[in-house]
Amino acid sequence: MLTDASSVVTEINRNIAATLKACGPAILAQSDMLKESITAVTTMITRAHPCQQDLGDEEEEQTVEGTSEYDWLVIDTALDVIIGLAVALGPGFSELWKIFEKPLLKFASSESENIERSTAVGVIAECTANMKAAVTPYTEKLLKILLKRLSDTDLETRSNAAYATGQLIFNSTDSNTYLPHFSTILGKLEPMLQLEGARIKDNAAGCISRMIMAQPTVLPLGEILPVLVSLLPLKEDYEENTPVYACLFKLRKFP
Repeated sequence: MLTDASSVVTEINRNIAATLKACGPAILAQSDMLKESITAVTTMITRAHPCQQDLGDEEEEQTVEGTSEYDWLVIDTALDVIIGLAVALGPGFSELWKIFEKPLLKFASSESENIERSTAVGVIAECTANMKAAVTPYTEKLLKILLKRLSDTDLETRSNAAYATGQLIFNSTDSNTYLPHFSTILGKLEPMLQLEGARIKDNAAGCISRMIMAQPTVLPLGEILPVLVSLLPLKEDYEENTPVYACLFKLRKFP
């Protein structure tokens, strides 16, 4: 079981994240809420929060794996607060990204923990989606890690990377950075369409759709569209229906 301190912290994180997503930036106008949230979250994702320093005498006999699991729960819920901040602040979150970028990219670059990579890439995707065009200054650094994760051995990480890559291309205005990698990205997405997992196929379809909407004249539509349509209806990640059908509707008017 979690220590009392860790349990309280994770529950607070869950509630703050949910409130930010439901209420928007209004909650951050109260006193020093934004500053305190940033400070607390930063200490948690860098494993410097007091609840992460000592599990207490009652936990001395826990295994290392168990301790790591409990520690990750604190970090995981803190990452959800970061998503909540991105949802609440939208493009204004771009300045806060500078604070969270280094630890998030460190998690996304983990070579030993699948859960760290998949979760961090998912957070990158959500933050990118909410920052919209304000993500542009970070395009090069984010694309570098996402290209690597598109070939990840862990399918969940690879699926999240497809989602994140599509969001980055769709929202960033730095086409000079991402366009040279279009062929590489398509080459990494193609094998995903042959896998058994429905979610990874859905996220690959969403990524391709966002790429088409961002740069409709660049991709070989005659080859891509039949494959995209063959994946419909999407089987698991229904949110990706939005970019897929938006893409098809947009192409209806495309010369």
